[in-house]
Amino acid sequence: MSHHTPLTPEHLGRTIEDYFAERQAELLPSGEQTRDGRRFSWCGDVLEFLTEGLAERLAASGITFSKSFPGPFRLMDEEQMANGNHVRRFWTMALDHGCPIARLCTYFFHRHDQVQLPQPPQIVAYLPDHPETEAAE
Repeated sequence: MSHHTPLTPEHLGRTIEDYFAERQAELLPSGEQTRDGRRFSWCGDVLEFLTEGLAERLAASGITFSKSFPGPFRLMDEEQMANGNHVRRFWTMALDHGCPIARLCTYFFHRHDQVQLPQPPQIVAYLPDHPETEAAE
C-alpha cells in the first residue's frame, strides 16, 4: 500500500480485494486445491486460504483489525439465495495505527454442497461510524 494514496475506506477495500485476487490466482480451476497441492474440504477452508496472510501484509503499513479478519462468524447472518448459493456477512473495523479508518463488511458467497466458491468474497468499506445494522437484520 502506497503512502502517497490517501487511505480511504474505498482504497482499503480495493486493496483487500486485490489481495483476494492474488490468492485466488493460486487456486486450481476446480477451486478445491491450490497450485502447490493444498486441498480444501469445505468452502470455509477456501475463505481461510484467501484471507491467510492479509493481516500480516497490512500490519506492515500500520493497518490492523479490531477483530480477526474478516470478522466473527455469524450463522444467523447467512442468507440463502434462490439459486442455492448462500451469503454471509462478516464485520470488522480497520485501524490505521490504532485509529478507526473503515468498518469493513466481507460478503462470503458459498454453497453448502460444494467446496468451490461461486464467486470471490467482496468487500464493502464504510466510514468508521457506520453501524453494523445489516448484520442484525
